Formats: sequence, structure tokens, C-alpha cells
Amino acid sequence: MPLTRKHSPIKWRAIFAESIFIGASILFAFALQDWDEDKDIEQRTMIALCNVKSELTFNKVLLKNDFIPRQQGMLSLAESAIVELQAQSETKTQLSQFQEMLLSEPLRYSAWTLAGESGYLVYANFELATEIGALIDYQEDSYKMIVQRMNNTIIDLKILEDKPPLKRFVVLTEMINEWIIQTKYLENKYDDLFQRKDFIALTCE
Repeated sequence: MPLTRKHSPIKWRAIFAESIFIGASILFAFALQDWDEDKDIEQRTMIALCNVKSELTFNKVLLKNDFIPRQQGMLSLAESAIVELQAQSETKTQLSQFQEMLLSEPLRYSAWTLAGESGYLVYANFELATEIGALIDYQEDSYKMIVQRMNNTIIDLKILEDKPPLKRFVVLTEMINEWIIQTKYLENKYDDLFQRKDFIALTCE
């Protein structure tokens, strides 16, 4: 008589428990991966914003310690020449003296450009990013133009050669004053940004 093999009963509970464990493990692994990715994005976004903050800090110092003193020096020089020419027909001030006071260090914005190209700005504080973007846009679209006009006028002094001496310095004074007004406006925008709580909260090493 042939032997019959007894089949062990299927342990459904164990299989069900093991399936739940495997499923939970998979879900946990995906959640952990997502958390790591979110953490990585957060860190990279912070690095990008800290680079921007560092660059803006450089610009703010440059405006205060370089641009403004140069403007005041140029204005003083031009106004002195005007006073001399109004009192007499000659002045000791030479147009070449203004060339020695030209700007050599431009305001920077490369960190902001790189942050935008990296794509991490979409994860940044929207209001803060908007304010920074507005400042950079003004700096590059409007302020940069007055600086270039000022530099070009001083470099190419032949433009003023045909004008009477007094008129030359009046024209220069008007341009310098326009530059000073634009600089003051830009400096105020920097001050407003640096006083924002969300900007101050960017704790960068």
C-alpha cells in the first residue's frame, strides 16, 4: 500500500504578518529616502542663500567704503572747480583728476545667478527670494547703467573739450549728483533687506 505524504497546513497568519512587515519595510525605506532627499535639498538651498547673503554683504560694504567716498571726492573736486571758475577764469582742477577716481571694483551678483541656475531658489522663502531678486534687478538693470555712463563720461573727456571750462564741471557735477541719488536709493534697498527677519535668520558659518 503506497505511503501518502501529509501536507503541513499553510500558516496564513505568519505569511500575512511577514507580508505586512515587508510592505512596511518598503514604505519606511521610501519615506527615509524622501526624508534624505528633502534634507539634502534644504541644506543645498541654505548653502545657495548663504552664498547670496555673503555676496550681498560684500556689495553693501563696497557701497559704503568705496563707492560713496569716491562720489564725495568727485563732487568736492567738481564743486571746487566751479567756485574757482565763477570767481575767476581759471581753475587748478584738471579733468584728468577724475580719471584717477574711477571705480575699479563692480558690485557682484554671480552667487544669485548661480543660485537661480541651480534650481534651489524654488525651495527658498518666496518673499525673501522676491526681495533679493528685486534688489539685484535694480542693481543690474538701472544702477549699473548710471555707473557706466559716469565712467564713460570721465574716460572719454573729449566729450567735454568743446564746452567752456565752467560748463564742463557743471555737467560733471550733475552726473555725479545723479549717481549719488541712485546710490543712496540702492543703499536703502540693501538696508531694508538686511533688516528683514528672514534674511537675518539665514545663519551662515
